[in-house]
Amino acid sequence: MKNIVLAFLTILSLTSTTAQLSVDASNQTVQHYVQNVLVGSGVTVSNVTFTGDSLQLAEFNGVNTFLGINEGVMLSSGKAIGAIGPNTDSVLTLPTSGFGTPGDNDLDSLLSGLMSYDAAVLEFDFIPDGDTVSFNYVFGSEEYPEFVGTPFNDVFGFFLSGPGIYGPHSNNAINIALIPGTSLPVTIANVNAGTNSAYFIDNGTGATSPHNVNPQYIQYDGYTTVLNAVGVVTCGLTYHIKIAIGDCSDFIMDAGVFLEKGSFSSNAVDIDVEAGIANGDSLLHEGCNTAFFAIEHAGLNKDLELKIIMEGTATNGGDYSFVPDSLVIPAGTLQDTLFINPIFDGINEPIETVTILILYPGCNSVDTVSASLTINNYNPLSITVDEDSLNICPPETAALVVTHSGGLTPISYSWSSGGTDSIETVAPAYSQDFIVTVSDLCGSIVSDTVKVWAQCPVTPPNVFTPNGDGINDYFSVPHLDEYLHPRLEIYNRWGKLVYTKDDYLNDWDGTHIKTGKDLAEGVYYYIITPNSVKYQYSVNTPQYMEHEEMTIASTLRGSVHIKR
Repeated sequence: MKNIVLAFLTILSLTSTTAQLSVDASNQTVQHYVQNVLVGSGVTVSNVTFTGDSLQLAEFNGVNTFLGINEGVMLSSGKAIGAIGPNTDSVLTLPTSGFGTPGDNDLDSLLSGLMSYDAAVLEFDFIPDGDTVSFNYVFGSEEYPEFVGTPFNDVFGFFLSGPGIYGPHSNNAINIALIPGTSLPVTIANVNAGTNSAYFIDNGTGATSPHNVNPQYIQYDGYTTVLNAVGVVTCGLTYHIKIAIGDCSDFIMDAGVFLEKGSFSSNAVDIDVEAGIANGDSLLHEGCNTAFFAIEHAGLNKDLELKIIMEGTATNGGDYSFVPDSLVIPAGTLQDTLFINPIFDGINEPIETVTILILYPGCNSVDTVSASLTINNYNPLSITVDEDSLNICPPETAALVVTHSGGLTPISYSWSSGGTDSIETVAPAYSQDFIVTVSDLCGSIVSDTVKVWAQCPVTPPNVFTPNGDGINDYFSVPHLDEYLHPRLEIYNRWGKLVYTKDDYLNDWDGTHIKTGKDLAEGVYYYIITPNSVKYQYSVNTPQYMEHEEMTIASTLRGSVHIKR
């Protein structure tokens, strides 16, 4: 027997309402703790019983603690409220109806010849909807760390029995409270600072900071990390679970097991399918965006084969990419996705529907789930520029305008000059091509080109004075040098050609083309043909390049007065 002195405290309430661990063992029924707190999805529970003192079973809230479980049900070898922190007592014992209340035979079978006492045993039958049953828990004890490796090995177990289970415990039960990846039961001897320490949390001695001052710590000197108990079952059959805890070899220093709220569940084959459109689009269009059916389930220990039936007005493999008639989701994988890629057929037709029916194995039956999509026509993206070419006289500006039709919004614009709107204002110093590229949400891309000619109007003078004084001595036509190969013809008043020149360079000084003599003062008539080609400036090749037939500057006719 341990040589210790027990301090018995007066318990004023069975309910803790402080900011630390909250434990309520007041007025709830055993059925409430199981049906309303412990049990989650995929199980049907019946025949709930509890053996022990009612104060050993309680509902707890651990949100404001380091326990690792927010809410649930706890069983203790003493009064459940003894778990409330901080850890101010290294030998906490809160007996219920006295020392040495009965133990449990299944707990004794885990103790290698030792005896259990003060047992708290919660039992019930359940029918699972899946092929496993599981729940999460934390085990803690005041026996840590002083009595690790001694006979004072407080014990608990989760004893599962039923069809197909053949174990060493009563009713052929097996214990599923095991150290992960092993067949070892979770006990003080098997989980501590020196053995399987990855699953152990040291919570102080009852006299060390911060554990004895911070209310977020619980009372027990040590406890496990959150562990998961798992048992293999057959859906639709009735099983029995026995959750038990007790003192070992003596009647003192409490232990407790915390069971997570809603975690006692079975992985029923519960398929959920959701229809969606990639990138968050609101509508699905032919040949454009992609839709999907997202399939999720709770997870099995084996591959899950689903039967796929495609319905709706759209044709599988004709109006959208082919979807096979079955899908296998591998064991351990919780989701898969079937993609629907509508095919563009260029036919204007009513909105089409795609409905997926998924048949999957339920518990001794076949269940069905479905989801639907609609496929809309897609009008291909096209663009129009207001003007294929514009002419400016620098430093004038030109407004380049593009409009679109069809496509799927939002529409994006990109000009070679850097703009991103449907209207781009430019002021090129040289004639240039401006390329606009337009794209839509579907990924369609179309382009067009606007030519902006930086060429000012040709404005011939109406008089010049070729007298050799260096002022206005030549028939100089402003901006004519912006055109390649201009031609000048000069006629006298009788229609006789007196001067002509191709590739005119603004260098006629009023002389006769044949005699070279000065022409008499008077009025002469010109024909100017800017002629030939326009040109544009190439950034990559720093020279003027011939581009295409001129369409802006036409032949000019007029008169000029020679004054000497």
